[in-house]
Amino acid sequence: MTLLSLTTGFLLWMCCATHKASAGAACEDPPLIEFGKIVSGIKSEYEENDRVQYTCDPGYALSGSEWVTCHGKVWMPGPPQCLERPCGNIPAVANAAFEGRSKEKYEPGETVRYQCHEGFQVTGPPEIFCRRGNWSTPPICEEKDRKCGPPPDIEYGDILSFPLPEYDHGKTVKYKCPSFYILEGPEQITCINGLWTNPPVCLAACTASEEDMDRNNIELRWRGERKLYSTSGDFVEFDCKIGHVQDPASSPFRVQCMDGTLEYPRCKPGRNCSLNETAMDRNNIKLRHSRRSNIYHSKETISFKCNFWFRAVSNPEDFEAQCQDGVINYPRCQLYFG
Repeated sequence: MTLLSLTTGFLLWMCCATHKASAGAACEDPPLIEFGKIVSGIKSEYEENDRVQYTCDPGYALSGSEWVTCHGKVWMPGPPQCLERPCGNIPAVANAAFEGRSKEKYEPGETVRYQCHEGFQVTGPPEIFCRRGNWSTPPICEEKDRKCGPPPDIEYGDILSFPLPEYDHGKTVKYKCPSFYILEGPEQITCINGLWTNPPVCLAACTASEEDMDRNNIELRWRGERKLYSTSGDFVEFDCKIGHVQDPASSPFRVQCMDGTLEYPRCKPGRNCSLNETAMDRNNIKLRHSRRSNIYHSKETISFKCNFWFRAVSNPEDFEAQCQDGVINYPRCQLYFG
């Protein structure tokens, strides 16, 4: 046998041995699946035609073949899937009905809402949801047979009827507030399953105190107004007293009554005014009423009129000038034929 024939024989043997080894090679580990696991056929190494079996976690259904086989280094058919199970009929709840139409099958995540019959109250969440083939816990509808005790007291207010030691479900009572108080909220409350609905409140009136106004050098803006009482929510307007001007640091002079409280503005002493006779002669005016002193307090009114043979050029309201913190704005007149 020649060297060439030996070499050729060795190469043919190697080729056949390699092909045989390749045909019997093991598969890789079978793939894992979500929400499932392998329960049969588990080995450390897998050979041709080995099989493994899959199963799903509770609440999930197998989609595909539960068995897969090692064939040519590939697991056939492909691994199955574990899909969340749907739910069946809606659970019945006594003294309640569910919203919508009934179905034989409900997909995972679907919800159903219950409504208790009249005279019954829901206990627990009113909705149920489908998850992994099962419904969540349904609610309970119980009778509203609990009674209420006496209605709650409210500050400054009272009920319109004589209070009873207990009230049946559905009974109502009404409240009232005294004069100058505002009733805010429902006038009537109801007993529901042993509890009263929220009662109203009586908002206190505000009293514009003479002492507080004197302390802040203010008075009611409309001097003929003697309304010292204001209901909550009303606005009260103030002005400085004669001889005073608004303090720059004061709060607004239009104040809202807030449940018995007023925030008073403040005035400070103003500068007096002295009549300037030169300015009066230049503007052809004189005082409407004579007086001993030519000194006027701040905010005090000074009435002017035209001299004889002169007519008004300024507006009529300008002839009722006011001392403004030491300053007088004089009106002006001119000759009839000037």
